Amino acid sequence: MELPKKFDFSRGRGVVWVCDLKNSTKYMNDDKYVDALEEFFQRLYWTSAVITKVSGGEFIKWTGDGFLSWFETPLHRQLGDKAKSTFRAAWHLSLLVNATKLGIDVGRGFKLRHGVTYEHDALITKIIYPGGFHSRDLTGRSIVLAFRLSGVEAAFPGLVTQRELVEATRDDRVAGLDFKKWEAGTKGRLKYFKGERLGLSNIFVSDDKLPRARSMSATIREAKKVIDQADAKKVKEGEIASFEEEFINEMRNGPKWCGRVVDDYVRFLRSEMLLALRTEIPMLEQKAKAPGKTEGPIRRKPRRKAGKRRAARRKAAKQKSAKRKSTPKP
Repeated sequence: MELPKKFDFSRGRGVVWVCDLKNSTKYMNDDKYVDALEEFFQRLYWTSAVITKVSGGEFIKWTGDGFLSWFETPLHRQLGDKAKSTFRAAWHLSLLVNATKLGIDVGRGFKLRHGVTYEHDALITKIIYPGGFHSRDLTGRSIVLAFRLSGVEAAFPGLVTQRELVEATRDDRVAGLDFKKWEAGTKGRLKYFKGERLGLSNIFVSDDKLPRARSMSATIREAKKVIDQADAKKVKEGEIASFEEEFINEMRNGPKWCGRVVDDYVRFLRSEMLLALRTEIPMLEQKAKAPGKTEGPIRRKPRRKAGKRRAARRKAAKQKSAKRKSTPKP
């Protein structure tokens, strides 16, 4: 291999996306899964490069069991759009892998985790080789943080990020993606960050909380609308959002397995997910017509926090004690 001809260095800022495969070392050391894992990595590399490209980012490099992508953000006011593009790409990639396993027949599914950060002062290294070929690499505090965050457990789609990016997308969120604050604690700092504290005070993880409450009739109407659109195929290919359209087209133009994976993905969305809706609608309609049922939002009764329960017990005990003391003895 020829040595690099030249190194160019520059500064930049942007959104960093690091993707990691959960338990990759465990699978690699198991003869039962290692062959499937190697084939899965080859397919993940292709898929990740495609989804980064159509999301407006730059695929930087593979990291053995994942990858690093870069969404350059020259102007700070572009942060919301760049963050949303990254979150959306991570969401779709996780769902695609969970639903199709990228066409790899394994006894268990491979799960992805994502660390997404905002690097204000990246050192960008351009490596130029003889013949004109060049590659780029990134260095920076938030880039290191993104690699650490990609190892943290989180609900689907396994996304861990910073408050700054969550707030930048607050008014234009990715559908189905919510976040909650995450506290590392002493054990978390040692496990994921080697005891370091920098950047850990404002970490958020994807959350699987219930959607906002809505009336039962509104829920039924929305579910029926989705089914009618899918059955009648009212959403034509030309009407698909540019991201989804370009991603599907790029995948279909790839190796043969890509077409099968895309077909399985579309089938999963239209068949299995819609089947669940078709099953639930009659049950909801029957429940709504039940005697004594009043129209209102579908809610889950919130749990009282343990601290509040303890405070309530202490208050009741004090009142009981005060009552005993105030009662005269016979």
